[in-house]
Amino acid sequence: MAIVDDDPGVRGSIVSLLRSAGLTGIPFADGGALLASPQLEAFACIVTDVHMEGVDGPALQLELNRRGCAHPLIVMTAFPTGTTREQMLASGARAFLTKPIDPDTLLEAIEDAVD
Repeated sequence: MAIVDDDPGVRGSIVSLLRSAGLTGIPFADGGALLASPQLEAFACIVTDVHMEGVDGPALQLELNRRGCAHPLIVMTAFPTGTTREQMLASGARAFLTKPIDPDTLLEAIEDAVD
C-alpha cells in the first residue's frame, strides 16, 4: 500500500496500523514522490490525503487516471467539502474518509478496495 500524506505523524500511524494488520505500507510525503517512485505499479492500493504541498490528492488522482493506473484510491482529509468528495468519487476513488479516521474504518476501506 502507498500512503501519501504530508504529515509524517499520519504516515507513520497508518504504516503502523497496516503492519499490525499484516500489511505493508510505504510512505510518501506528496503525490509527486509517489509518481516518481519506481514502485508505483507494484502497489495494491493508494491511500492519499487531499490537501498537500506539491502534488495534492486531486492532482495525484488526475495523473494516475491520465497514466491509466488502475490502483484503487482511498482519499482522506481533515477538511472535507462536498465538491471535493463528489469530484474524487466520480473520478474513481473507492472511499472518501474524514480525519481523524477510525482505524477499523480505514482497514475496511482498504479491504473493500483491494477485493
